[in-house]
Amino acid sequence: MLLKWGKRMTGIEWGGGLSAFYRRKIVAAAREVSALSCGVNEGDVRANLRKSDVAFARQLAMYLCHVTANMSLREISAAFGRDRTTVSHACHAIEDQRDCPTFDRQVELLENEYRGRIRAIIADAARAGPPLERKKLRQAS
Repeated sequence: MLLKWGKRMTGIEWGGGLSAFYRRKIVAAAREVSALSCGVNEGDVRANLRKSDVAFARQLAMYLCHVTANMSLREISAAFGRDRTTVSHACHAIEDQRDCPTFDRQVELLENEYRGRIRAIIADAARAGPPLERKKLRQAS
């Protein structure tokens, strides 16, 4: 079970649970885990490169965000700067490959590593207390 500012929670609660700051950290962790496992640069996963190894790492990161972190396709699409249907395609592509027992085991190990990183991020958030959100200032016209 995870702690959420004095309350116990059974999963990751996005609706009002974590600020955008911590959500960005969780998405960054997915990019790091997938880039490391695929042997590509994490910056390339963030960029718009279409090389097959980079695209696969990006798809894997999107899948981890959806399945492990319980993020919606819309939240993932906003975080990755992609269309919601692209995220859906990525999740289906990874899920289809999980029929192979070897690939399934590798993804399972990545999910466990990613969960550990999410726990660490949430533990840091619990120690720091509720984060302050900065309001964007509007300029007078």
